[in-house]
Amino acid sequence: MVPVAVNQASPRALVVLRVTRGEGPPSEREIRARIDQDRARLGLAPDGAVSYRVAGPYEIELAGQPLDEYVAWEI
Repeated sequence: MVPVAVNQASPRALVVLRVTRGEGPPSEREIRARIDQDRARLGLAPDGAVSYRVAGPYEIELAGQPLDEYVAWEI
């Protein structure tokens, strides 16, 4: 058996934001606030200067409501 090295990646915040379809992406302020909330949930200190990426919009429908979904994660 060959040993396999496993790197422990540090936890990173990942959030899903949903808005009414066609409304446009969430603001930078909202994204940063949600990332800070997720960092707190992970037991990490909030960091107002965090860099992040955003993917989306992805068209979804929940309970008959058309939404645009965005995914944001810190880098």
